Amino acid sequence: MSHPSIPSWLLPLLAPLAWLYRLGITVRLWGYRVGFFRSYRLPGRVISVGNLTVGGTGKTPCVAFLARSLTAMGATAAILSRGYRRQSRGRVEVSDGQQVLASPAEAGDEPWLLAHLCPGVRVVADRDRYAAGTWLAATTETTHFLLDDGYQHLRLARDLNLLLVDATESFTNVRLVPWGRFREPLSAMARADAVIVTRSDRSFDRQALVETLRRHLRPGVPIFFAWHELTTLSPVQAPLGGSPSVWRREDLRHRRVAAFAGIAHPEQFFTDLRTADAEVVLTRSFPDH
Repeated sequence: MSHPSIPSWLLPLLAPLAWLYRLGITVRLWGYRVGFFRSYRLPGRVISVGNLTVGGTGKTPCVAFLARSLTAMGATAAILSRGYRRQSRGRVEVSDGQQVLASPAEAGDEPWLLAHLCPGVRVVADRDRYAAGTWLAATTETTHFLLDDGYQHLRLARDLNLLLVDATESFTNVRLVPWGRFREPLSAMARADAVIVTRSDRSFDRQALVETLRRHLRPGVPIFFAWHELTTLSPVQAPLGGSPSVWRREDLRHRRVAAFAGIAHPEQFFTDLRTADAEVVLTRSFPDH
């Protein structure tokens, strides 16, 4: 599947770069496998949430769901993120579990959103997530560390490796970046301890997808099916999750709305609005992040 933002005439020119990229990740994986590179362990359970493609599988909502669930069960959870495209360097403490300490520009949009969605959970942005986790563990007891977009972050050992797969993703003619959307070949599924198929409420060939997954997963790895559902909308001028003026799903019914999105698959958001019976009169899409 080619990347939709790349002109078709340019795609053949990107094939050699994709080949070099594949060679690089093959050597890197081999280095970890034979012990040339080392994976480090944190003093707590590490759960990684990631995917094989460039964005768009619902990793951030999944991390938020896991963090809130762990907190509800009495665990002390922290979220480690690299803070993709943030305008800062080094380590940024996005939330101390009590308040949000950084702006979206400083933290990166995903860590900032997670800090708002997960009260009581510490959130740190750092390219070196082992160093960030070690720093957190030295300052407060942490039972669980969650890696947002951590499937390829092999420097940090994990106890549970969750692989998210979009139900609508095509697995025919898989091409690696920059030629296509895939970060790794399908053989990388073998590292997964469980698979969550997101957007499984959409139309897709379930049997064909499961057969593809089973060809690459280790025997006995469970496959779960999940979907996202629009529940509330928060006004941009108010904190997320706590404002009395938050709109419920039913408040959208028969309302004329203009929608814009800067995510990997904006059409999914527009479809969610229409499913909620909103009358979408205008849409605008912006680049992810």
